Amino acid sequence: MFLTSNDDFKKVLLEKPHCILGKKGITEEFVSHINKFLKRYKTIKVKALKSIATKSNTKELAQQVANASNSSVLDVRGKTFIISISF
Repeated sequence: MFLTSNDDFKKVLLEKPHCILGKKGITEEFVSHINKFLKRYKTIKVKALKSIATKSNTKELAQQVANASNSSVLDVRGKTFIISISF
């Protein structure tokens, strides 16, 4: 059974974050880690810690991570966001 993108989104929304964005920010190491998870799961959940994210800049962080990993932002909720491989 193949999951549709909507099913993937709902599944990922309920899971724990795959990656945690810390105070070092978006580094090459973090981007390679994100890319490994995107290859495996196609849609992943990322949580940004308080030290790097505020309510006002979480969307910007999500977009920066998406641009660095050639993916797209599906949803931003608080300090957590979901990204998926761009098709």
